[in-house]
Amino acid sequence: MRKILLPLVFLLAPLAMQAQTADPVVMEVGGEQIHRSEFMREFMHVTGNDIIAKGEKSAAERRAALEEYVELYANFKAKSLDAKSLGMDREQNLEEELARYRKDLAAPYLMDSAVFKQVIDEAYDRNHYVLHAAHILVPVKATATAEEDSAALNFCRRLRQRIVDGEDFAAVSAEQVKKTNPMAKEYELDGDLNCFTVFDMVYPFEQAAYSMQVGELSQPVRTRYGWHLIKLYDKVPFYGKVTFQHFWLSGAQNAVVVQDAYQHLLAGVPFDTIAKLSDDHTTAQRGGLISGANASQLLPEYVRELSQLQEGQFSKPFSSKYGWHIVRLVSRESIPPLEKLMPMYRQKMSRDPRGDASRRAFAKAARQRYGIVDYTRTPLQKQGKVKRGKKQPVQMSASLQEVIDVVPDSVFKAKWRYNDTMIHDLRPLIKTPSQEYNAVDLARYIAYGQKLQNKMLMSTYVQQCYDEFLDSVSVAYADSQLENEYSDFAAIIDEYRRGLMIFNYNERMIWRKAIDDSVGFADFYARESVKKSLANSDDSIYFWRTRARVVVLEVADRHCLDAEKAAKVLRKAMKKRKGAGEMKELLMAKVDGKACRQGDPISYRTDLVEEGHQMLLTDGQWTPGVYVTPMGYGYRAVVVEKVLPPQLKEQKEARGYYLNAWQNEVERQLIADLRARYNVKINYDVVKTLEF
Repeated sequence: MRKILLPLVFLLAPLAMQAQTADPVVMEVGGEQIHRSEFMREFMHVTGNDIIAKGEKSAAERRAALEEYVELYANFKAKSLDAKSLGMDREQNLEEELARYRKDLAAPYLMDSAVFKQVIDEAYDRNHYVLHAAHILVPVKATATAEEDSAALNFCRRLRQRIVDGEDFAAVSAEQVKKTNPMAKEYELDGDLNCFTVFDMVYPFEQAAYSMQVGELSQPVRTRYGWHLIKLYDKVPFYGKVTFQHFWLSGAQNAVVVQDAYQHLLAGVPFDTIAKLSDDHTTAQRGGLISGANASQLLPEYVRELSQLQEGQFSKPFSSKYGWHIVRLVSRESIPPLEKLMPMYRQKMSRDPRGDASRRAFAKAARQRYGIVDYTRTPLQKQGKVKRGKKQPVQMSASLQEVIDVVPDSVFKAKWRYNDTMIHDLRPLIKTPSQEYNAVDLARYIAYGQKLQNKMLMSTYVQQCYDEFLDSVSVAYADSQLENEYSDFAAIIDEYRRGLMIFNYNERMIWRKAIDDSVGFADFYARESVKKSLANSDDSIYFWRTRARVVVLEVADRHCLDAEKAAKVLRKAMKKRKGAGEMKELLMAKVDGKACRQGDPISYRTDLVEEGHQMLLTDGQWTPGVYVTPMGYGYRAVVVEKVLPPQLKEQKEARGYYLNAWQNEVERQLIADLRARYNVKINYDVVKTLEF
């Protein structure tokens, strides 16, 4: 046997050596070997791909980046091992945060790609445009009956017919608004919604508005708020935010003045000059500039005019209900490519009804893919021979009838009190590869999700709830398989988990520890503060500049007390080392009460001011003395009691400046301990061969 084995060993040894040479070990941490392939995969993901994309790093800089990451990665692996030894990979706050992140990340994986693409393309197309519309709402309560909803619809139709027959939309709107909301403001009466774009309105409203032609009046549109009539006033190409200048004069009578201003602009007068005459006093002094405004923040007339301008161009005069205007476009955002907007769309779609069709289609596909059984639609296998004759109805393996029987009408008012003893039929309704769900699970789902809504036939309601429950079960199972089926998804989740764990570890073992270790910090301050020098500009933050202890006395009315007289009193008080309160009393004794207005004529405070960080003293006032400065109807007297030379900040005063360095020191000490404890070994000969 020995004679047979020895040759095999000699044959296999070169193969093992060849494998090790092909993927050598870069480092070993806690007995775990990290090979070149694994290390380079991590490096490229974190740093390398960015360096390549920027294309700015020299060969030496690339080498430095690699060698720096070797040390960082060794530290990361040691921290990870220590965090796991402390159970930090299983802490509840980590699991909760990870679950929130995973839910958002999983959302696009749990939608039918074809349907999802359709609604995404629709949203992107609409995002190119802004609509200006008004509406009339006939509200319908969530608890309204079918008859009440039908009555509201018929009333909405009658309102529409009045408008079609010639009545003014705004007048009909005002009548309806006053009826439903007597406290409505004047600007709410005409139903004007101003400008909006995709995702700004509930989806059924958006669907109707974007399908209309300018000037068109819609048929009644149902949303969760009731029945709407929509009047589309305008549709213009517009995206994102704009920066522009505007000139505005209130009142219709200013048409001639605005025309004159327009002629001056045509003659070359700068817009900044014209804007100084604007009735918008908040922007007049900055050339009428308004920065980063969305369409929804602007008058519809502004949106229309700005949509037609190129950057640098100004409009002709135009009017609104507020007066006359001219605008000049400074800059506008253009709509990015679809892939740039995709993350935002995915997030909004996961919470928007337009994603429902995609989720339903995905759930249906998931049932086929994973063999999820819906027993309410699975025929019961009959035993024995089937008799010929009259055709019998197909009997399903499970029924919703017991749930239909136990759910009362109070569910429509969200007042159903459910308990598990109500259900007796425990046959499965749904079966996934890992779990079965019965009528108890469905009843709990209905009870948990009950809300105020219109009453309907109970069998219809329970069937709707069941279909939603079936979809949620199907999606939940597909969700549980994501890490197994999508390596990119699993990698991102693992990376986020590790990142959360290391963040929590750093917070507990470095940042919080550094803050709590007052003795260690005091020792660190004692060692580091003596190294600081005023001659080094980088150390200036650790020193106080020249400071002055001052008493500030403000006299509200100079007629109460002459400034020169006050200064003379304060100089005498200063020589006698009087306190701030005493200085005020001495001044009050000199006040002419008849000349003063009502109220306290003199106020005071003490302060310690630093050169370069105050506005009380000018350059020539940094010596002890009394300095008087006019202020409104009165004046301010500043008594400089003492001037302090530059000096090192005490530990308490400089804590914020030293804390970061102290935390770095704590981390260095921790890393040294971890490297020793987990026997970190770095193969620098292999590191020299790494390149990208």
